[in-house]
Amino acid sequence: MDTQPLAGIRVLDLTHHIAGSFCTKQFADYGADVIKIEKIGQGCHTRHMVPFAKDNPGPDTSLYHLYVNANKQSITLNLKLDTGKKIFRNLVRDADILVESFEPRVMPSLDLDYDSLEKINPRLVMASISNFGQTGPYRDFVASELVEYAMGGAMSSTGLPNREPINKARDACLFETGLQAWYAILGVYMGTLQDGIGDYIDLSIMETQLAGCERRTSHLLTYQYTGDISLRVNPFNKIGIAPRMQMCRDGYVNLVVGPSKFQKFLTLIGQSELNEDPAWNILNMAKEKEAAALFDRCFAQKTKREWSEIFQNAGMICTPLSTPADVCNDEHWKERGFFQEMDHPVAGKTTFPRGAIRGKPEWWQCKKPAPGLGQDNETVYGKLGYSRQDLAVLRAQGVI
Repeated sequence: MDTQPLAGIRVLDLTHHIAGSFCTKQFADYGADVIKIEKIGQGCHTRHMVPFAKDNPGPDTSLYHLYVNANKQSITLNLKLDTGKKIFRNLVRDADILVESFEPRVMPSLDLDYDSLEKINPRLVMASISNFGQTGPYRDFVASELVEYAMGGAMSSTGLPNREPINKARDACLFETGLQAWYAILGVYMGTLQDGIGDYIDLSIMETQLAGCERRTSHLLTYQYTGDISLRVNPFNKIGIAPRMQMCRDGYVNLVVGPSKFQKFLTLIGQSELNEDPAWNILNMAKEKEAAALFDRCFAQKTKREWSEIFQNAGMICTPLSTPADVCNDEHWKERGFFQEMDHPVAGKTTFPRGAIRGKPEWWQCKKPAPGLGQDNETVYGKLGYSRQDLAVLRAQGVI
C-alpha cells in the first residue's frame, strides 16, 4: 500500500514554466499522480533552460526540467484542435486538480475555462497561475521574474546603497509562487473532499511578491504606517549590534553582536584586554575606525567554519557565508539525506534537493526521473480507450 500522503490524487499539469511546474512537483513528490500535458515538439519551457547536464543542451538534459518535472508523466496534446480539446475534456472528467499557467485570455479562448470544465467535473479544483492575475488593468501585461520582483516593492532596498538595486537569487520569486500555489490548492482541495464541490483559484505571481515572506510585507507595512522607505545598507561596514559580514581566511561569516555579548565577542577574538577600555563600549564606540581594521586582522587568522563554531559554542549567532559547493558538501545535509541522486537515461546521474517537509521517511519519494517529451502517451491515452493504431492516426493529424 502506498503510504505517501497525496497518493490517489490526480493532477493535470498544464503549466509551462517554473512556478506552475514547481507547484505540481510538490504533488508528484508526495505521491499524487501528475500528468504533464506538453506542447508537441517543444514541451515545457523548463526543458530549454540553462544549465544543462554535462553541458549537453537538449529537451531532456536541462537541470530545471530534471528537477521540477521528476515523478511526473508526460503526454503531448494540441489544444487548438477540436480532437485535442475532446481528449483534454476526457482527462478532466477523472481529475481532481488542474493547474495551468497560460496568459489569462488563453483558456477562455479555447472554451476550457473553469466555467466550462466545471460542467464536466463539478468537483474539479482548478488553479490559474499568471503574472498579474485574471482581472485588472495589468491582466495581459507580459513580465519576467526580474520585473515582478522590481514591482513588488522590495528591490528598492536590495543591494548596496551606492549602486543600483539588484535582484534576489535567480527565479526565487517563481519558486516561492509555486509553493504558495501548492498550499492554496491543497487547502481548497480539502474543502472539496468534504462537500464534493470544486473551486477556482486565481493566483497572481505579482501578488505572491506583494504578500511574500521575503521582507516585502514588512517594507509595505512600514510605508503604510509611517511613510518611511527602507534604505539599502552596506553589510560590510557594520560594527556591533547590526548583522555584520566579516571576511575570514577563506570567505565570510555573518554574525550578530549585541551590547550584552560585546565583551564576550572581544574575548573570543583574542582581545579581552579591550574590555577594560571605555572607548570600546559598543553603545559608544569611539574606536569604530580602529575596530574594522582590528576585526579584519583577527578574523583572517581562522576559516569561516572555525569562527562559526567558536561563536556558536559560545551561544552567539554566527554562520558561514556558504558557497553552493559548501552547501552541497556539508555533512549536516548529507546526514539528513537532503540531497538525492537520480539516474536519468539521457542526462545521466544528477543530484537534487529533496522535499522540505519531513514526516515518515517514505512521505517524499523520488520514484522516477523527469520524463521524456510525450513519454507516457501510450499509457495515459490507452487508459482512455485509444489503441496504438488510434494514437498513430492522432500523431499523424498533429493532435498528440
